Amino acid sequence: MVDSVSDANRMIDDWERDATQKAERFQEMARQVEEVSITESVADGAVRVTVGHNGLPTDIAMTEQVLRMTPDQIAANVMAGIRKAQSRYPERLAEILADTVGTEDPAAQHIMVTAERNFPPVEPDEDEPAEEPRARYSDVEDEEPPTPRPARPPRSDGRPGGRSDDDGDFSDESHIFDR
Repeated sequence: MVDSVSDANRMIDDWERDATQKAERFQEMARQVEEVSITESVADGAVRVTVGHNGLPTDIAMTEQVLRMTPDQIAANVMAGIRKAQSRYPERLAEILADTVGTEDPAAQHIMVTAERNFPPVEPDEDEPAEEPRARYSDVEDEEPPTPRPARPPRSDGRPGGRSDDDGDFSDESHIFDR
């Protein structure tokens, strides 16, 4: 009878140790996932988007190349950049799972299936939006498109538009909604 009690105690000790180690591996996985940050560029680098561990954008940056784009093209490129960055999340998550809890764990498999469903791969034609946006006023026959505003003189630093003291915060101007 002593052997069966000691065997039971050893099994309980092993179970507790395994549970503690598994919990530590999942805590490490969660810590690494919290640090995930994925950056992707689209439109030949004109738009760069970074998403965090939850797939939400944490940074959006643009180069002066966007000055040659319409607002619709800029918006489409921002969305394409977000989708492109998000599509890399399952791959990064798989690396973290493999390094921490293993890919055979049922909880890890559920996490991966959920990530792949939430952040699907980007189709090659989705990666970069079409160069020409669809016409905004083609469906409305009696409404004329707005007349373009005259170009603003260059700033003192040589960049197009704005005042020489323009700090780039757009707080006193709105170019997107002017008609």
